Amino acid sequence: METGLAAGYAVETAAEGAVGAGIALAKSTMPLKANWQRISIGTPLPRSSHSLSIVGGVAYIFGGEERPREPVENDMHLVTLPSSGADADYKKVSARSNNEGGEVPAARVGHTANAIGHRIYVFGGRGGKAIEPLAEKGRVWIFDTMAAQWSFLNPPEGSIYPEPRSYHASSATAHPLHTSYGQLESRFDPLPVDTGTHGTIFIHAGCSAKGRLGDLWAFDVNTSTWTKFPDPPGPVRGGPSLTYALNRLYRYGGFDGENELGGQMDCLDISVSSEAKGEGLGHGGQWKSVTISPDALSPGNRSVAGLHPVTTGQGRNYLLLCLGEKTPSLSGHDGAGEFWGTVWSFQLHSESMTAASFKDATRRLLHAKTGENAWAQVDIPEASMEAGQLDGPRPRGWFASAPGADIGTQMLVLWGGVQANNERANDGWLLTIES
Repeated sequence: METGLAAGYAVETAAEGAVGAGIALAKSTMPLKANWQRISIGTPLPRSSHSLSIVGGVAYIFGGEERPREPVENDMHLVTLPSSGADADYKKVSARSNNEGGEVPAARVGHTANAIGHRIYVFGGRGGKAIEPLAEKGRVWIFDTMAAQWSFLNPPEGSIYPEPRSYHASSATAHPLHTSYGQLESRFDPLPVDTGTHGTIFIHAGCSAKGRLGDLWAFDVNTSTWTKFPDPPGPVRGGPSLTYALNRLYRYGGFDGENELGGQMDCLDISVSSEAKGEGLGHGGQWKSVTISPDALSPGNRSVAGLHPVTTGQGRNYLLLCLGEKTPSLSGHDGAGEFWGTVWSFQLHSESMTAASFKDATRRLLHAKTGENAWAQVDIPEASMEAGQLDGPRPRGWFASAPGADIGTQMLVLWGGVQANNERANDGWLLTIES
């Protein structure tokens, strides 16, 4: 349908002015332009291997470490993000259960956190005196940002759940799992427990007590059940990047124990097929990989990086791959490797029946490139020193980041991380893509 509309669009634009239309269609969709803005809170908050989630214009920072293998406290740190020229605000909230005397999450590093609505869902990590993966039997912790209290969801007794892990990747969506999608590798049919909330949390790979992992799991918030999804291609790994966008999961990079990984973007379509009944996410098939040719622009292999969706409007969407580790430390987790300081964009397919999709269909008719599945380095002004302050973050890995959907679909927020001097960064940054 869009091809036909595109043909009409091409004829119309040709009638209006072939030269002008040609210039518009020839204009590349990349590189994107962006700017960094420092988030100043007046209180040092250095850490790495922590999590960051954004709800209602507030960044919620949890866990992590200031020194290798020494988890910080289990407080929640709230940073109200700057807007309209106003400075950021900061406060700390001690861990408190929603039930008197109830459990709260232990201090941890290498966990993940995702926001769905006004709740933040935390999974995994390592802690305790031995700094081992926390054996929580598939438990997902919930921080209610409205009540500033913790609760948790345990999977039904006898059901499957992922192996304890840390330094895994995670992403989430407000959509539930489709009811017809049963648990793989399990005959257990749990009775649904209605939590009053919908959403799906995906976790992938990471480090267990036995070694690195390569599996993919989904947690359905409404029923508290875990589902095993098809594993992505390639070796087991820690520190990969995973994100959900336009009904698809995207995975990039990681560390396999010897080398940083990259060279391809792996994608899994999890939209419900036209034959499925009801609403929710399904598993649309097998993973597909978009490989990078040797002569093409490439972000390079990296791990412990950020990967987040952004949009420039009118149906045009991208993933941003930020910073990350370039080469590992010779002393393992006790040292710092070499890090990237660049941000790259990966162009996604355009949304159906939008200005972007019409333009892309027209480009295809004219045998022009659309930019889909292509990489480009984001154009960010060179860092300069003004009053002793950098205008962009130094190269780093092991930081926490999140898309700034609550404050703008063209933004992402970054905090902390490990720098080349092996110090934990205490700065926060807001990246804004120009329209």
